[in-house]
Amino acid sequence: MIGLGVLVVIGAVAAFGIWAATHGSGAGAGVGRRGAAADGQGNAADDQRRAAAGSAGGGLAAYLERWVAADLISPEQAKAIAAHEGRAVAARAPAGERRISLIAEALGYVGAALALAGAAVGLGQAWDGIPAWGRVAIAAGATALLLLGGFLLLRQTEPAFRRLQSVLWFLATGAAVWTLVVLGVEYLGLSDDERMVLLVGAGTAALAAVLWAVRRNALQHAALFAALLATLIGAVLCLPGEAPIWVYALLVWALGVAWGLLGWFRVLEPWWLGMALGSVAAMIGPAIGIGDYPWLLVAALATSVFLMVVSLPTGQVPLLGVGTVGTFGYLTWAVFRYFGDSLGVPLTLVIVGGVFLALAVVAGRLTQVTRVRHRRSRSRPAAG
Repeated sequence: MIGLGVLVVIGAVAAFGIWAATHGSGAGAGVGRRGAAADGQGNAADDQRRAAAGSAGGGLAAYLERWVAADLISPEQAKAIAAHEGRAVAARAPAGERRISLIAEALGYVGAALALAGAAVGLGQAWDGIPAWGRVAIAAGATALLLLGGFLLLRQTEPAFRRLQSVLWFLATGAAVWTLVVLGVEYLGLSDDERMVLLVGAGTAALAAVLWAVRRNALQHAALFAALLATLIGAVLCLPGEAPIWVYALLVWALGVAWGLLGWFRVLEPWWLGMALGSVAAMIGPAIGIGDYPWLLVAALATSVFLMVVSLPTGQVPLLGVGTVGTFGYLTWAVFRYFGDSLGVPLTLVIVGGVFLALAVVAGRLTQVTRVRHRRSRSRPAAG
C-alpha cells in the first residue's frame, strides 16, 4: 500500500502540472488572439510609433528615415517595415506579465518536495515487507510516471512549465538510478559488486542521452555528464586487478577536457554548461591522486594556466576564475609539500600569500582585458 501511495503522489504531482499547463496555455492563447485582433485595427502611424518605442531610442524610425533619404527603400516599404515591426512588438507579452508568478511556482515545488519526502519516508518504513517484484515495480512505475509527465509538457511554451518539464525528466533520471539499483540487488545479485556501478551508470547514461537529445536543457545536460562519469568509473572498476588511483584522476581529467572542448565548439548544449562542467572536472581530476602521485601536478597546473590564457581572447571570465582558483590551490599544495619542512610554516604562509596576491593582480588585469575584448566583439556585429 505504501508503494502504491508513492506512485499516486508522483502521478498526482505530474498530473496537476499537466492540467495547469493545458488550462494555462488555452487561456494564454485566447488572450494572444484577442491582442492580435486589436493590434490589427491600428493604423500605420501607430505601428511605426510602437516599433520606434520597442527599439532602442527610436532607432528603427531613424534607420528608416535614413534609408528612405538614401533611396535604399521607398516610403511605402518603410511604412510596411514599421507596420510589421509594430505588430511584432505588440504581439510580444510585456516582460512583467507572467501567467504563473515565481512565488506560486516556488510554492508548488516546495509542496511537491514535501509530498515526495513524506511518501519516501513511508516507503522506507515499509520497504522490508515489500516483495522483490513489488520493489522493482514501484521504482519503475515512478520512473515511467515522471517520464510521461515530461513528455506531456513538451509542447508548452510557458517558461514555468518548461522548467517543470526539465525537473520531471531530471527526477526521472534519478528514479532510473533507483530502478537499476533495485534490479541489480534483487535479481542480478550485484549488491557488493563493482558491476553495479557500470550497470547503473550505463543504463542512466542511455536514458539521459535520449532525454538530452529531445530537450537540451541544463538539468538534462548535467545528468548526462554525471551518468557518463559513473559509467567510465564503473568500467575501470570492472577491469581485472585493482587500478591505481592515478587512473581515476586522469579519467576525470580527460572527461573534463573532452566535455569542455565539446561545449567550446557548441557540440553540447547548453554550451556554457559544457564548458563549466568540463573545466571544473579537469581542474578537480588531478587532485584525486596528487597526494600519492605528485606528477599529476603537471597536468593540474597546465590545465589551470590554459584556462587562464584561453579566457583572454574569448572573454570568458568564468574560465579565468576557475583557472585562478586551480592555480592558487595547486601552487599552495606544492609549496607546503616541498618547502613546508625546510622553510617553516610562517615563511611558507608568506610565500603562499605572495602567490595569492600575484594571482589576484594577474586575474584582475586579465578580467579587465577579457571584458574589454568581449564588449568589442559584441559591438562589431552591431556596428556592421
